[in-house]
Amino acid sequence: MMAIAFGEDDASAATDRRPQAGLRHGDVMQLNFDGESAVAARASAIRVALREWLTTLQVAPDRVYDVVLATYEALANSVEHAYAHHTAPGTLDLHAQCTPSTGWIEVTVSDRGEWDVHAPDSTRGRGVPLMHALADSTAVTSDHDGTTVRLVWDALATA
Repeated sequence: MMAIAFGEDDASAATDRRPQAGLRHGDVMQLNFDGESAVAARASAIRVALREWLTTLQVAPDRVYDVVLATYEALANSVEHAYAHHTAPGTLDLHAQCTPSTGWIEVTVSDRGEWDVHAPDSTRGRGVPLMHALADSTAVTSDHDGTTVRLVWDALATA
């Protein structure tokens, strides 16, 4: 299992770190970020680490693009909506796993906030539909304990 935990709020420190090649844990490769600060710089650093991890696992470039973009939308939603009424940033978690033998990739993004609901706006609100379009399966669950987005892909299928 591979776990990368960045504790700093300094984006430059996070982007200087590179994920190592995945370590086998049975037949499942994992990348985990727990308790990350829900700020834009951290979301960007996690996006970079996810892309590098998937590339290391030799996932097809078009699938890497789909996974990274959909995941970043989930991260950005947590940053923007989950803690909008808090004075300090909350936290978010990302758990990714890839099963090389089957090609399945699963990513979950979780926060512990209450999403800020915006008034309808024709220039906003495309993140969740984009996640649905990019992933083979998408589930968004939200309650008083936070929101979890679960995204699944068959990386062996053509994108």
